[in-house]
Amino acid sequence: MRRRNFLALAAIAPLVGCGVGKDPMAQSSSTPGASGAPAQGGIAVGSANFTESMVLAELYAQAMSAKGIQASTKHGIGSREVYLKALQDGSIQLVPEYGGNLLQYLAKDNPATKAPEIEQALATVVAQKNLAVLKASQAADQDVYCVTSSYAQANGLASLADLKKISAKAALGGPAELKQRPYGPPGLEAIYGAKFAEFRTYDAMAVKVKDLLDNKVQVATFFTTDAAISDNKLVMLTDPQQMILPQQVIPLVRADVKNNAAAVQAVEAVQAALTTAELTALNKQVDTNHLDPKKVAGDWLKAKQLA
Repeated sequence: MRRRNFLALAAIAPLVGCGVGKDPMAQSSSTPGASGAPAQGGIAVGSANFTESMVLAELYAQAMSAKGIQASTKHGIGSREVYLKALQDGSIQLVPEYGGNLLQYLAKDNPATKAPEIEQALATVVAQKNLAVLKASQAADQDVYCVTSSYAQANGLASLADLKKISAKAALGGPAELKQRPYGPPGLEAIYGAKFAEFRTYDAMAVKVKDLLDNKVQVATFFTTDAAISDNKLVMLTDPQQMILPQQVIPLVRADVKNNAAAVQAVEAVQAALTTAELTALNKQVDTNHLDPKKVAGDWLKAKQLA
């Protein structure tokens, strides 16, 4: 079954993401020029619970602060299910997103497959929820399935199509929400005929990497901008059926934010300057060098003369 046919038939059940049972708004940090939650007219930038989302949130918030806009960050809100609700109830006003995954989540049967088509389709889809998207960046971050080089060589694995050879006796690792995503186990089975014997949930990158290297899981999902891939010489499996759509970085905002010309200009300046290679390097500074996302973002903005 090809990707488009599967998406047209799939009914993706809502699932509660990481952070449920806690106050998703509890983790706040101020950027220069802001403190805590924004006052009237301020913009709170949320992030999901992974490094890159926090870095992007800091880039946006600090870039706006540098232009005199009161901005703050609220990190680690959780998965898409949680932060979309936070956008809609006004707890946050902006969150970094990824084109293809967001479109697939909001309109699973939309036929768009190329980045420009996805960006155009998203503008229409999110408007129905009183939201808007700003310009997509050239920087992209694909979800990707990885195996160790030794496991790839031993089992002849190069693409997702090869997983059907090993899946019945293998474990797949990834974040909790992946279990129901169309590019997760449902898609692997429907599109590539790969049904895994076990799915293991991971929140911590270090634990997931260790288990993969120790062969406790045989396949795991990463982002293409994760330093762990190159640091551990992992093999990224190709996706010949385009199960995973193009994932350009795209800011998702409440509709009224798009009327704030200064905020839009500040955020889109970041979007225009950011590249995939730079995003990968920023992630590595946090994940490998253990630097604070706020500092990493601030240094990059200064280097680009955006703060």
